[in-house]
Amino acid sequence: MNNKFLVLVLILCGLTLSALMVKNGEVLLLALPFLVYLIVGVIQAPSEVNLVAERIISKPIAIAQALFEIQVVIRNQGSTLVNITLTDELFPSMIILDGKANSRISLPGGDLADLDYAAKAARGVYYWKLIKACASDPFGLFELKRDIPASGEILVRPRSVPVQRSVLKPRSTLHTAGPIPARVAGSGTDYWGIREYRAGDPLRQLNWRLVARHPHRLFTNEYEQEEITDFGLILDARRKTDDDVMEEELFDHSVSAAASLSEHFLKKGNRVSLLVFGEGYTCLFPGYGKKQLNLVMRNLARARLGRNLSLRYLQYFPVRLFPSRSQIVVISVIDSRDLETYATLRAFGYDVLLISPDPVEYSARKLPQTKLNNLAVRAARIERVVPLKQLSKMGVEIVDWQVNQSLETIIQKSTRLINHRRIFR
Repeated sequence: MNNKFLVLVLILCGLTLSALMVKNGEVLLLALPFLVYLIVGVIQAPSEVNLVAERIISKPIAIAQALFEIQVVIRNQGSTLVNITLTDELFPSMIILDGKANSRISLPGGDLADLDYAAKAARGVYYWKLIKACASDPFGLFELKRDIPASGEILVRPRSVPVQRSVLKPRSTLHTAGPIPARVAGSGTDYWGIREYRAGDPLRQLNWRLVARHPHRLFTNEYEQEEITDFGLILDARRKTDDDVMEEELFDHSVSAAASLSEHFLKKGNRVSLLVFGEGYTCLFPGYGKKQLNLVMRNLARARLGRNLSLRYLQYFPVRLFPSRSQIVVISVIDSRDLETYATLRAFGYDVLLISPDPVEYSARKLPQTKLNNLAVRAARIERVVPLKQLSKMGVEIVDWQVNQSLETIIQKSTRLINHRRIFR
């Protein structure tokens, strides 16, 4: 029963009492249509809802803001439902582009109905448990509500930018063949040097030009050995300002960068671990391959900004999260309070690369060009440069990233300078 039923009963009671008070049968006749209306509703009111539903999702993994389709097939295993409303749950960050997530129909016993719609969503993990069904008589006087199980899940992973070339060359590697130059002679593609021929050396590696100059001696070309390495990704998910919109947008760029780098490292055969650090923390221990990539993407999809933890808690994490001599990649808007933590990481022997999205340039592009705003932007740039200089002196490699630039391009430019500095050190 609902408000319609209560209103109808009140009208009938009112007309009946009025007819008795004035002792006029014509007034009572006015109640007759309402009584018929009520009787029809009682006769055709649903006694049970026996529905079975199945959810079909076009693809279990989608990219943020990419189109995916959802179909919910409902079968009526009971008697005819003359008026039933079916409603699927929608999430706030989901937008329907085609179709509808609700329907009002008549469903005979044994027949099928479906909800079919196409949507897009922001990154995240979306899980459905049920759809809502509300059966009623034709006039909506009596309602019978049920939750129909219809489970399903879709992972909307962050949008990653393909990284074609190897963007980092860590100084420490594992003794397994891979894409990272190991700075020792062995099997590889980059030229390393020349040595005298030893029994068992492949003939295709003989340096025939040098042999021609020295006919009685043989020389072999050597190539730089290539191995894999450990990469530890740290995604800073802490709020640092009161500008929620700007921070959310920058954080989405940071998540996209983490997704791009982890996909690149894992496809090259390296081992990757992940730490998302914010209001709480999510850690993923080192792993290889597609399984690790799926786990990384699932954790990045769930990443949200928070305020609580300090970066100094990194020293309490287990060593196996970031094995000895790993290449640590931190994606963070720099905070001067974190300098001690970076110094600790360097003291533990890690190579640390900081990719820092630039909030100053990002905000400056949205500000009107006034003298006061220009002075404020200039002061903010100076305030940002100071901790970056201090980190550079500690041996932390810096990639100052303006998010409107290609991540691959800016890392390539920065790593060229990094490699030059390493040579002179």
